[in-house]
Amino acid sequence: MPKSVLGINMGNHSIKVVEMTRRGNSFVVQNLLIAPTKEAIVSGEMIQPDVVAATLKELLKSSGVRTKDAVISIGGQSGVVVRVTELPKMPKKELVKAIPLEIERHLPFQSGGAIRDYAILKEPEEVSEGEQIPVLFAAARADLVDAYLVAVQQSGLSPLAIEVEPLAAVRALFAARGFGLSDGQQRRVSVLVNIGYEGTEISFVSEGNLIFTRLVPFGGRHLTEDIRDQLGMDLEEAERVKIEHGTAWIERPEAPPAPATPTALEAQVIPTATQPLPSVVTPPSQPSEEGIPSLTFELPTEPKTSQPSEMTISFELPTEPTHPTESEKKAETKDLGLDFSLPLPGEQPSVQEIQPSAPSLEFVPGQMAPEFGIQSVPSPVSEEWVPTPTPSEALPIEELVYNAISPRLMELAGEISRSIEFLMSQRPNVIVDEVYLLGGGAMLRDLDRFLQNQLGMPVVRLNPFKYMDVSPVTLRMGRDYVDQVGATFAIAVGLALWAYL
Repeated sequence: MPKSVLGINMGNHSIKVVEMTRRGNSFVVQNLLIAPTKEAIVSGEMIQPDVVAATLKELLKSSGVRTKDAVISIGGQSGVVVRVTELPKMPKKELVKAIPLEIERHLPFQSGGAIRDYAILKEPEEVSEGEQIPVLFAAARADLVDAYLVAVQQSGLSPLAIEVEPLAAVRALFAARGFGLSDGQQRRVSVLVNIGYEGTEISFVSEGNLIFTRLVPFGGRHLTEDIRDQLGMDLEEAERVKIEHGTAWIERPEAPPAPATPTALEAQVIPTATQPLPSVVTPPSQPSEEGIPSLTFELPTEPKTSQPSEMTISFELPTEPTHPTESEKKAETKDLGLDFSLPLPGEQPSVQEIQPSAPSLEFVPGQMAPEFGIQSVPSPVSEEWVPTPTPSEALPIEELVYNAISPRLMELAGEISRSIEFLMSQRPNVIVDEVYLLGGGAMLRDLDRFLQNQLGMPVVRLNPFKYMDVSPVTLRMGRDYVDQVGATFAIAVGLALWAYL
């Protein structure tokens, strides 16, 4: 058993390193290190091993880390397979021969160039007649494993083992629960949602064993691209905005109730001068709910535009026109060329020269109104014309980001829900009672609150440092930092624990 070990999680977006030491029955976290991958790893493929090696070497040197033993992880949908399969009950010798054939049947790539391993979750004697024997296996392309090993060896480290992320996540959960002190009840299943940069692994753990896992194409990169497309910025700026202003939850104040429209009978009742005006009763305000908010996420409504001035233009033709005089015929002839266009700002409306008739208060259809009659009042000319802001310009940046990423978050909630439904259809006696978030994508503000609302069950960020000694890190970085980044370093913690558990 090494004195200290490095757990190295080389992801698509960043490299996370945990230096851990065991002292008696406790684990001490010596260092937490993180550095960008610089696009040297794409979809789990090690594109530039030399860049990863240089980044890792510089990261360890600048932090004064001298530990050389390391456990690393590999990922990627195209090069790694992690699955639980079931075989009929048979003697152990026959089972050992049947498992490699079963693994080969599930591989999406050529089995000749694959590195694989498996674990029998229940021994044949523990399985009743007619039941299946569950077997967990992991396989990876040999060229993918070699590329990761080259990067680690070029950085000057000695790899102890190569692990897949779902199994490392199970160890992190084991640590977060006190190393078996509160490992959950029988038939109760925990969900691990590992949100990476390009994909999310949804894994199910029962009694400390991985029983089901799947990878969905959702990651932090997709959220960043949504912000870029909706707000019109480059990818780097969108990533910064996501980190600083991104949120999965927006508190929307309840709109006040609209005033009741009076009925026809109520409109006819007009108070006289001797009758007192009825007192206005203010409706009581609705109390805000303190529990789980509503499931409805309403988009902001369009702001109401100002009402135009009260001026009615009638286009009704007279039913029985009167016989015009000679002067009226001339006025009518001129009236056929009236211009209905509105004057531009700063321009006075032109008035056509009309020969007025004798003053009269009587309005005759088809005849123009006299000069001293009812006339439209020209709108005042403002000194500077300012366009009305669009709804998006008036919203705060947090709400703009939320509107950009909320459809994608709903897709994530739907994928988790469908995974739970599938598991329960296969295992009707299990109870899924809690969801843990881990990975860099779990850092999105209020993501736990959003998913808890959507799934209807407790959702928390995984903190693998809860029962560990992290004083060497808190002395330099502070306790708040360790608590905030626990979910980000969960896989690296699980890798380091491989050497001790």
